[in-house]
Amino acid sequence: MPEHTPAPTPGRAIYGFALFLLFKTLFAMYVVWAFVPTAVFDRLGLTYLPDKYFALFLPILALVAITLFAFLVYPSLALAMTPDIDDRATVTDAYTIVRCQYQFPDGGACSQRVDDPYSQGWKAKRHCERHATRLNEQQPRTVRVANFCDCPYEAMCLLRKDPDYLPTLRRKDPIPAVSDLSLAKVSRALYRRY
Repeated sequence: MPEHTPAPTPGRAIYGFALFLLFKTLFAMYVVWAFVPTAVFDRLGLTYLPDKYFALFLPILALVAITLFAFLVYPSLALAMTPDIDDRATVTDAYTIVRCQYQFPDGGACSQRVDDPYSQGWKAKRHCERHATRLNEQQPRTVRVANFCDCPYEAMCLLRKDPDYLPTLRRKDPIPAVSDLSLAKVSRALYRRY
């Protein structure tokens, strides 16, 4: 079996040499067409050649096309392939390691890796599979409503105004923690760029 090398294969080398000769020949024909007067071509019977105007127009057109491609198309492709600023892919990747944050009663911590921590959006899973089910059983509610009022303004206290407010408050679902903040909005708030 032949050894694999980065050198081109013989067939590819032949095609490359043929293209090299073709473009050298085309360039030589272009230079002859551009600099030889039209009267010489007319005497040779070559009356179907394009006007000399195209000798300047075609290279300028090629340069303009290359410039537009380099300054518009390539940056546009780069912007199209870049994820949004508030996309998870800008902050994390597939190799992000998130450790379980479960605390044992003796004070030790679980060090298991959390599998696919960002599968449900921006809010990363904080616990491994084994401890996630335990926490759901132990902590059904995250907010505890107190029986007393510590309002600084007694006139605005809802617990003193309405005695039925506390049971109503306890029946409501707790407000979830902030999790789906847009990075674009955070950046605007921090850097005041609108």
